[in-house]
Amino acid sequence: MTTPAGWYDDGSGNLRWWDGQQWTAHVRAAPHPAPEGQTETAAQPEVEPAAPVPSETSAPAADPEPFAPPYSLQPQAAAYPGAATTPSYPVVAGYPGAAPGYGAAPGVPTQTPPRKISVLGLIGLGAAVVGVVLACVPPIAIIGWVVLGVAFVISLVSLFLRGTKWPGITGMGVTVFGTVLALAVSLISLGLGSTVEADPAASPSARPSADSSQEAQDPSEIEGAEMVSFDELAVGDCIPLVEYDEEETEVFEVPVVPCDLPHTDEVFYKYDLPEGDYPGDDEIYELAWEGCRAQFEGFVGLSYDESELDIYPYSPTQASWNRWNDRTVHCIVFSYDEVTGSLQGAAR
Repeated sequence: MTTPAGWYDDGSGNLRWWDGQQWTAHVRAAPHPAPEGQTETAAQPEVEPAAPVPSETSAPAADPEPFAPPYSLQPQAAAYPGAATTPSYPVVAGYPGAAPGYGAAPGVPTQTPPRKISVLGLIGLGAAVVGVVLACVPPIAIIGWVVLGVAFVISLVSLFLRGTKWPGITGMGVTVFGTVLALAVSLISLGLGSTVEADPAASPSARPSADSSQEAQDPSEIEGAEMVSFDELAVGDCIPLVEYDEEETEVFEVPVVPCDLPHTDEVFYKYDLPEGDYPGDDEIYELAWEGCRAQFEGFVGLSYDESELDIYPYSPTQASWNRWNDRTVHCIVFSYDEVTGSLQGAAR
């Protein structure tokens, strides 16, 4: 049920126009009650009056009861006479002064955007990987070291630029690891490339073998033999027949027996080659062999071309030449048959 339009007490002591749906801005003062005497003289017969119909031109005869409208007033329409003249404004959602809980203004990001990957950091990381590979290859290791250094600098610079930092940090880690790995590979390759020798002994050329079908034997197992290093080997020392393994290219000591025991070889001359750079394996053998041949006739008593005996030299190796300044050549005369006694002056 709705209340018909009319003037009603709005609770402030004034009358306000109700249009049937809501309060309006029209306000007027409520009429004062008539004197008591006049009320009595104007008394009417006791007839049940009809319900008064409010109208815009006539006011109710008596103060009506306060009316509670079915709709609430706007928040701006306060319960005092001057409130009606104050215009009301709607509250706009999202206004900066609005209560907390409203959404942010359009166009403002609510989340931090992801950071971009550092391109310079990726370049440093890639260069570090390439540098590790190159540094581990001995022939081009120097190029790898240079690339590793450049990669480290690029990775370090990328940390001070915008973008993610993990490529630069990873690149620096790879360069450090690659440097250690490349250093280890270099040390290993140098160790394998050098020959470790027990003493500054000369290395002989292969001695002609009387019977190549015989198996190699351990020289130290020869009865009565004493193992002597080349720096202790002297002219007149007698050496028994020793069959060396074909893969054995360097000898550090030889067995020496008394010359009255069966033997085949004898040291007949010993001299030093000229100073200078190592001339090479073939040339060093040629020099040693020619030097020994020149002394053959003076020891045996017969020219080399006429003798049934043969010779071979023990000459320095490149390692002993460079490391221990070894220049000594030992000239060995040998017989294809075992002999006893010295071959000096044998004229055979």
